[in-house]
Amino acid sequence: MKKFSIKADEMEMAVNYKAARNAFVFLQLALVVYCLFCFLKTGELPLVWLIFVASSLVFFGTKLIETKRLTSSGDSDEE
Repeated sequence: MKKFSIKADEMEMAVNYKAARNAFVFLQLALVVYCLFCFLKTGELPLVWLIFVASSLVFFGTKLIETKRLTSSGDSDEE
Protein backbone atom coordinates (compact mmCIF):
# COMPACT_ATOMS: atom_id res chain seq x y z
CA MET A 1 0.00 0.00 0.00
CA LYS A 2 1.35 3.40 -0.99
CA LYS A 3 1.57 6.23 1.48
CA PHE A 4 0.61 9.60 0.13
CA SER A 5 2.29 12.67 1.53
CA ILE A 6 0.31 15.70 0.45
CA LYS A 7 1.70 19.06 1.44
CA ALA A 8 -0.68 21.90 2.08
CA ASP A 9 -0.53 24.76 -0.37
CA GLU A 10 -0.30 28.39 0.75
CA MET A 11 -4.05 28.99 0.71
CA GLU A 12 -4.78 25.93 2.85
CA MET A 13 -2.03 26.90 5.28
CA ALA A 14 -3.43 30.43 5.57
CA VAL A 15 -6.95 29.09 6.20
CA ASN A 16 -5.66 26.65 8.84
CA TYR A 17 -3.66 29.42 10.51
CA LYS A 18 -6.68 31.74 10.68
CA ALA A 19 -8.89 28.95 12.00
CA ALA A 20 -6.38 28.07 14.73
CA ARG A 21 -5.96 31.73 15.67
CA ASN A 22 -9.73 32.26 15.84
CA ALA A 23 -10.15 29.14 18.00
CA PHE A 24 -7.43 30.40 20.34
CA VAL A 25 -9.04 33.85 20.63
CA PHE A 26 -12.42 32.24 21.35
CA LEU A 27 -10.89 30.04 24.05
CA GLN A 28 -9.16 33.01 25.67
CA LEU A 29 -12.35 35.11 25.65
CA ALA A 30 -14.38 32.22 27.08
CA LEU A 31 -11.85 31.75 29.89
CA VAL A 32 -11.88 35.47 30.71
CA VAL A 33 -15.68 35.56 30.82
CA TYR A 34 -15.77 32.43 33.00
CA CYS A 35 -13.15 33.82 35.40
CA LEU A 36 -14.95 37.16 35.67
CA PHE A 37 -18.27 35.42 36.29
CA CYS A 38 -16.79 33.21 39.01
CA PHE A 39 -14.97 36.16 40.59
CA LEU A 40 -18.09 38.29 40.69
CA LYS A 41 -20.19 35.42 42.05
CA THR A 42 -17.82 33.98 44.67
CA GLY A 43 -15.18 36.67 45.15
CA GLU A 44 -12.40 34.19 44.32
CA LEU A 45 -10.56 33.49 41.09
CA PRO A 46 -10.88 29.89 39.89
CA LEU A 47 -7.76 27.93 38.99
CA VAL A 48 -8.81 28.15 35.34
CA TRP A 49 -7.02 31.49 35.16
CA LEU A 50 -3.75 29.52 35.25
CA ILE A 51 -4.73 27.93 31.92
CA PHE A 52 -5.41 31.41 30.55
CA VAL A 53 -2.05 32.74 31.72
CA ALA A 54 -0.10 29.66 30.58
CA SER A 55 -1.69 29.59 27.13
CA SER A 56 -1.04 33.32 26.70
CA LEU A 57 2.61 32.86 27.64
CA VAL A 58 2.99 29.96 25.21
CA PHE A 59 1.30 31.90 22.40
CA PHE A 60 3.25 35.13 22.80
CA GLY A 61 6.52 33.32 23.56
CA THR A 62 6.21 31.19 20.44
CA LYS A 63 5.26 34.22 18.38
CA LEU A 64 8.27 36.15 19.66
CA ILE A 65 10.72 33.29 19.10
CA GLU A 66 9.43 32.40 15.63
CA THR A 67 9.33 36.03 14.52
CA LYS A 68 12.90 36.51 15.69
CA ARG A 69 14.00 33.28 14.01
CA LEU A 70 12.32 34.02 10.69
CA THR A 71 13.43 37.66 10.51
CA SER A 72 17.04 37.13 11.55
CA SER A 73 19.40 38.29 8.85
CA GLY A 74 21.73 35.31 9.09
CA ASP A 75 24.58 35.43 6.59
CA SER A 76 23.82 38.47 4.55
CA ASP A 77 25.87 39.59 1.57
CA GLU A 78 24.62 43.14 1.91
CA GLU A 79 27.14 45.58 3.37
